[in-house]
Formats: sequence, structure tokens, C-alpha cells
Amino acid sequence: MKEFEINVEGQSIHGYKWGNPENPPIICLHGLTNNALGFIELAEELKDQFHLISFDLPGHGKTDAFMEDDAYLSTPFTEWLKAVIEKVSNRPFYLLGHSWGAAIAIHYARLYQEDVKGLVMLDGGYLSPSDEPSADLDEHLQRMSDWINGSHFRSIEEYEDNKKAEVGRWSEALQKMVHADMTSDTDGVRMRTSEQTARAIMKALYNEPSSKVFDTISVPVYLLRGTLPEEGEAVRVDAVDSMRRAIKSECRITAIKDAGHVLHWQKPEEVVNEIRGWFAAQEDLSSIESSSRSH
Repeated sequence: MKEFEINVEGQSIHGYKWGNPENPPIICLHGLTNNALGFIELAEELKDQFHLISFDLPGHGKTDAFMEDDAYLSTPFTEWLKAVIEKVSNRPFYLLGHSWGAAIAIHYARLYQEDVKGLVMLDGGYLSPSDEPSADLDEHLQRMSDWINGSHFRSIEEYEDNKKAEVGRWSEALQKMVHADMTSDTDGVRMRTSEQTARAIMKALYNEPSSKVFDTISVPVYLLRGTLPEEGEAVRVDAVDSMRRAIKSECRITAIKDAGHVLHWQKPEEVVNEIRGWFAAQEDLSSIESSSRSH
């Protein structure tokens, strides 16, 4: 793993790289309040066949937030992302996104399809906040405020315990990721992502659902989705059916049993096997052994 910083129009962007730059590139886009190390376990498993690049998105990790909320809307954000990617990759790449990052990947492929060889979406991009009929934008924004303001802990160890309970397993790699989520303050630790940033992203996700542009996507897509909590499964099934009908290109969907929204942390071996098999099929890489199985 190699740490790096690049500068784009006066903004410093922080991230990590894994693998040989001569291998097929994968650009990794993390979820809301997470950071570039959200893919550390997957990257360590894929680095022998691919060149993985993951960076802290604006307002996360060590990358400064945008000053204007509208910069998080799909068009300006993907224009920013294109400028960043051009600094680290000069050839077509795959996009691997989790949650918010998966939604970003969809919008990027809509605008710059010639850059993208395919999309892997980890429990994101197929459901949007506006798909929830019981909550309007104001309610979603309030949830964001409550989440950020409630994510204050007396110590990093207390936050670790919180994440252990959420994920259900632990590793040194996850510990590194968790530490990069947080920053110290006078009373303990809090999220690096600010309330303003989280609300701006939620507003963009609500007003510009990625599901509305599925019919513009012309590159191969692979969605791995969670199946927990069980009470949300009917909504998820309807959403993936709509996605499959709308996307005109190859669209594969796999349900990861007994996994929730952070499925790549909860079931890393299964997720790695699935995406390795899909990437191998796209690249026809005979050296990659696939234990892929659709659900």
C-alpha cells in the first residue's frame, strides 16, 4: 500500500494505491463519512491482478470539503472527479463504489462512459433516499444532522467498539480505516465529516437519484447488495428489478446473504471472490481463479 497526495486546482487530495500500475486500474469510491481505507481489505486481495486507487473524497479523511453545497451535485462532482482521476490514471478504468460512492460511479459513467470499463456497486446506487415514501428531504437532512452530531465518542476505543458491533468482525485493517474516520477534539473523538458536508451530500442524493439515469448506462454493471435488515428486503428486491430492467448493458446482481450495508467489511472473502470473478470475466484473466456464484 502506497500513500499519496495530489493537487488539483489548489486542492490537496489524499489517497492510497495498491498493485502494479501496469495492471488494469480500479478507482475506488468510498461511502458517506468513510475514507480511502474503506477498501483496504479488498485491495490487499486484488492487488496482484489490478492497480487499485482509492482517495478520500471531499470532506472525508484528509481531503478538504467543498466550500459550496452545490459542488456535491452530480455534474460538478463528476467533473471534479474526472480531473482527479486524470492525475492518477491515463487509461480506461473500472469504478468500484460503496454506498454514496456507488451513486457517484453511476453518474460518472453517465457523463464519461468512454473512460469506464465497468462498474462494481457495493450496496449503493440502486436505492435513493427519495425512494423512501415515508420521509421527505427535510427528514433525511435531520437524520444526517443527528447522525453526525451523535457520532461523538469519549475515545477512539469507544468508537472502535461501536464499529465492531456494527460490522460483527474485526481486523487490523478495519482498525486503520476506523481511525481515519475520526478526529480528536477537546472531549474525545468525532467524525471528520462535518454536518454541513453530510447534509450537502444527502441533498444531492435525494434530488438526483442515480436510479433516474440507469437507462443512460452503457457499460457492464455488477451490483452486490446486502440482505439485512430483513424487513427491507421487499424494497430492495423491487429496486434491483427496476435497475435490471432499466440498464441496457450487462447487469449482474448478487445478494450477499446475512450481510447488511457494509457487506465488504462483514463478508470480505465472499465479496472478494464475487468481484474477482466478475473482473476476471471482463478482462479474460485466466490467472484469476473465480469462485463466483450468483444469488
